[in-house]
Amino acid sequence: MKTVSIILACKNEQETLPIYFKAVDPIIKSIKDYAFDFIMVNDGSTDNTAKVMNDIYEKRNDVTIISFSKNFGQNPGIFAAFKQNKSDYVITMDCDLQDPVSLIKDICDKFTEGYEIVNPHRGDRKNDSWLKRTTAGMFYKVINKLEKKEAIPSNVNAYRGLSKRAVDEINKMSETDRLFMPTIPLVGFKSCEVDYVRGKRVAGKTNFNTDKLVTYALDNISVATSRPLFLASKFGVITSIIFFLSSLALLICYILGLCQVMPAYSAITVFMIISFVFLAASVVITFVGINGLYEHNILINTRNRPMYVIDYIRTQQDKQK
Repeated sequence: MKTVSIILACKNEQETLPIYFKAVDPIIKSIKDYAFDFIMVNDGSTDNTAKVMNDIYEKRNDVTIISFSKNFGQNPGIFAAFKQNKSDYVITMDCDLQDPVSLIKDICDKFTEGYEIVNPHRGDRKNDSWLKRTTAGMFYKVINKLEKKEAIPSNVNAYRGLSKRAVDEINKMSETDRLFMPTIPLVGFKSCEVDYVRGKRVAGKTNFNTDKLVTYALDNISVATSRPLFLASKFGVITSIIFFLSSLALLICYILGLCQVMPAYSAITVFMIISFVFLAASVVITFVGINGLYEHNILINTRNRPMYVIDYIRTQQDKQK
């Protein structure tokens, strides 16, 4: 019988965890060809999530707990669980039931068919606001258009199914700024998508806000792409050619007497000069910012600091000691 570890990276999920296990237990019991266990990661929760996790651990024989020393984020939580994994497959998901537990059976069916990476795809985002649907669509289009390939599958989040071989390859990667979403396509292997509709959070509050979502989007772009670094050079060459040809044309026209130069201090002249200066400054600042995103990645990786610090790990083997 094949084994599957379900990975739950949690921060302040004291209300959702008990509800999650009540919902998931009937599902995993109905899947006959796979044995399941859970790896829960406490990502520096400030409520009673740690206590709830330990209560669940004491009552069950299929739970491992990894508790961080502080909040490091969802991505480090997933990668810490990958290091701990010993199962044939893993499924990463949220415990707030926005990721439907019923889809676990479909993911396992794809494992049986030989797929090593299963990407649950959000076929309908009707539960999201218009703004979130629009910005999410723009994010996937921009990041994949920039890289001229599918750097991140559209409308696929952290709900994934992976084989142990795929997990082992990810564990070999040495970057300390790794992000889960752009890392999966790098591995390759036989993959597929299964459609689902993301539900609403059953309890508690989301840990994401607009600022975090924007930062996360920029981090994913800088990690998954490299082509924006060439934009400054391309833009510089194109604008240099345009301004050179324009200046040459104006000079020829002036020499031939085909046009008159505007008065030196007319209002339109001053306005055009100021506008051009502000435009040039904006372009420079934009490209400096783009370079800064990638330089930040270099800084993080050259520091070589750990992605996370573990406070404690509790496995089922610990109960036998």
